[in-house]
Amino acid sequence: MSETSIKIEIAGAEYSLTVKNEDIGIIEQAAALIKEKIVGFEKTYPVKDKKDVLAMVFLQTLSELMKESIQKTDEINKLQSLLEELTEMVKQHQQKVS
Repeated sequence: MSETSIKIEIAGAEYSLTVKNEDIGIIEQAAALIKEKIVGFEKTYPVKDKKDVLAMVFLQTLSELMKESIQKTDEINKLQSLLEELTEMVKQHQQKVS
């Protein structure tokens, strides 16, 4: 796993990062998404301090991630229940056949 130094610009500030080569694309996508959300907040709200905009972007993004995580957990729980039901049905069928 090789690492590469990259520079990412967020809210007018440049950050130097050392990342794994396989992570470069996702980091660049994340930076682009942050920039997009910053532009959206600046167009929608009259915020002058970049810290406020970054805080709102962070809050919105984390909320979205948490919502997705909860949805995935719910889906996994439903699938586990279905698997348990199917397993029980197979056991019952095996008992009838035996």
